[in-house]
Amino acid sequence: MTSEARVAVSGTGGVIGARVLQWLAQSFDVIDADSMMDDDLAADLRQLISGADALVHLRLTREITSGRLRRVLAAVDVPHLTLVSSASVYGAWPNHPTPISENMPVRPNPESSFAVHHADAERTVLEWADGGRGAPAREVAILRPAPVVSNGPGGAIGEAMLAAAPIRTGNDDPPVQFLHLDDLASAVVLAVRRRLSGAFNVAPDGWLAPGELRALLGARPKIRLPLPAPKRLDRYVASRVGHAAPEGLLPYTRYSWVVANDRLRAAGWAPRYSSAQAYVIADAGMPWDDLNARQRQYAMLAGAGAVMVAGVWAGAAWLRRSYALR
Repeated sequence: MTSEARVAVSGTGGVIGARVLQWLAQSFDVIDADSMMDDDLAADLRQLISGADALVHLRLTREITSGRLRRVLAAVDVPHLTLVSSASVYGAWPNHPTPISENMPVRPNPESSFAVHHADAERTVLEWADGGRGAPAREVAILRPAPVVSNGPGGAIGEAMLAAAPIRTGNDDPPVQFLHLDDLASAVVLAVRRRLSGAFNVAPDGWLAPGELRALLGARPKIRLPLPAPKRLDRYVASRVGHAAPEGLLPYTRYSWVVANDRLRAAGWAPRYSSAQAYVIADAGMPWDDLNARQRQYAMLAGAGAVMVAGVWAGAAWLRRSYALR
């Protein structure tokens, strides 16, 4: 798809919508379909996005439901749709492989309304693409990102998983993944430009093993909750990120749901950030976006050196106090 293509975008609210809309506007003529959504005027919406070459739907919330998505789809006639879903639609189950590929069936944990909601949206857009006999040919790209984070607010599930990072339930200690918001934005642009079709995981290369996450958490206290504690976990996460935090997070902290990015990489996409870098950016608010790869490496080495110096200083101070008390 060329830079002259007109791309209608819905679900643009929130940090993900704003950032992805910004990236799309750099490559295409963008139409914000949300300007008509509050009034729910299908005729006006159809007129607004008439002549669009593609539609992108970025965000699902309690307010932006599959029903609202259906109304948008009923008002458009485009050959290509990109839906930003979530890797949580695979569910978090003890028998999952690590990592999960797109060949795995969609099986969200029923207690997670966030995951169930996105799985419903995926079925909605696939039904729209099928259209029935005599319907025009339509292609759909479904992007399933890992938890999305940034140096400010991130995605709902991304912020929830950040808050839950120090928590372990029972003896479970699964690997985790974090996707930088800009890497999601670049994946959306690629899906539109290349008119991708099918499901694509969006994730960094690899993931954080339990030991790597513990190293990044540093000295902060680990919180180990007994089982069963689903509501207790949800209350803790909500207290950290606000009332809009997804519920039903317990299985997503107990079992692995990290995903492979091979299929999207084969289509020409490459992540800029690793899970560790995305986590550090989101957790510490460090200005990594302004640093090149060599500067990031120096910053990480400098941080490690500072931790070592602090440890030596603390040890020396303890020895001085010990001798003073004798």
